[in-house]
Amino acid sequence: MKITQEQINALRQADSQDQSRTTAEAGVFESLLNREVQGIEAQDAGTISAPPISGGMHEIASLLQAEGTAPAQDLTEKERTAMENVDSLLTEWENYADQLASGSQEGGLREAYGVLEHIESGVQKLKQDWPGMSEDNPGMGSLVNELEVMAVTEKIKFNRGDYI
Repeated sequence: MKITQEQINALRQADSQDQSRTTAEAGVFESLLNREVQGIEAQDAGTISAPPISGGMHEIASLLQAEGTAPAQDLTEKERTAMENVDSLLTEWENYADQLASGSQEGGLREAYGVLEHIESGVQKLKQDWPGMSEDNPGMGSLVNELEVMAVTEKIKFNRGDYI
């Protein structure tokens, strides 16, 4: 294939058009960026926002906010007991995570599986003790449901050998 003068001229013309387009767009982009940055700085003057909460942490955050703002006298005995049980289940989740992190040292996986079974039975007991939890307290019901889903998911992972 021979390169002709027409092809060279077309290539040079396209190249010069690209250069002029990029230099013109650079100035436009810079001014647009400056306007946006100044607008954001004006909006955020003196305010710092927290990172977004994801997943099941919404229910925990709402419970923590409710716990911090509502006096303990407003809670019924059933709600107080359920919150204590959820607190102990969350502590068990921390223990479970620590035992998984320790790996297979000194039967760490066996102990972790025992903790997982304890969590699962604790969730079932909580659901049996307060059958209408989802209607009475939707936030607590959602949290307990999420704890149950996490326990079942972890048990499936354990049984298929993900942690070996």
